[in-house]
Amino acid sequence: MKKLSLLVSALTAGIFTTAQADITVSGSSVIAYQSADSNNNTAHGGSVSFGLSTTTDSGMTVSSGAGMTLSASDTDGARALTGFQNITFATGGTSITIGNDVGLPDGVGDVGGAVGDIAALNNNGMSKTVGITDDEGTGVSVTTSFGGATVGLYYVADSSPAYVTGGDVDGATDTGTGAKISTTVGDLGVTVGYATHSDTSIDDTETGIAVTYAAMGGTLTAGYESSTGAKDGNQFGIKYAMSLDSTSVTVGYSSADVDSKSATQTDVAVSYPLGGGVSVFAEMRTVSGDTTTDTSSTSNSTMAIGSSISF
Repeated sequence: MKKLSLLVSALTAGIFTTAQADITVSGSSVIAYQSADSNNNTAHGGSVSFGLSTTTDSGMTVSSGAGMTLSASDTDGARALTGFQNITFATGGTSITIGNDVGLPDGVGDVGGAVGDIAALNNNGMSKTVGITDDEGTGVSVTTSFGGATVGLYYVADSSPAYVTGGDVDGATDTGTGAKISTTVGDLGVTVGYATHSDTSIDDTETGIAVTYAAMGGTLTAGYESSTGAKDGNQFGIKYAMSLDSTSVTVGYSSADVDSKSATQTDVAVSYPLGGGVSVFAEMRTVSGDTTTDTSSTSNSTMAIGSSISF
């Protein structure tokens, strides 16, 4: 990443001698073996990300970003161009994001997941989990520090913006709002989030809390969330992450009771760095209870082993 950043900065400075822009480039790649009972697959993917920022004469930072991705967990092998949807203005500890991809603060209490998308591929999964109908779109978010806490406010004017024309700010049929607060209480880190989504058919709400605590040489995280509307119920999760020498070990557990469907999920993830941005990993996910339909290509227990590389 450093070599790419230096090269891009040098080229930029050579063309625009008065530019104060900062352009960073990073990349990643992954190769893995994935198994769901007798359904065995290989997974390959990667991405290149561009970070763009500049600083005005008054000291305000303006930033955006973009990327190219081939998801290793996408069964269709779809290549995607992402980014350029939002612009963020930051000054004096306050940042304002405006664009077509502003996300609401849902999922705060969903902390039990410990594996990546590849290990979750072809897993039956819990049939019902907490959530709102749509959690992003055309809008604005404001994040600032206040009395030792970080406070975020979010408004989505159109949860389904058009690709070409953008969002319908004054006539959209679906909108969203939300708020999130992160602070410390003694030795505990606490985050609380609330999000709503409204459309012509149903109104959703989601409330979540997550608490972190340093314990037994690692970090223990517990979370709880509930939602109403399209998904009516609650969910609990707990996760413990620690390092054994250079090896990272994470264990997560989730339990959901939504729309009279109950299920549990257990994750185990192990990662070991080889240096130079290269690491090897092994991950496993198991679900039980009310899961989605079991097929010949899916399973309640799935696993993945592989290597990830950061450039």
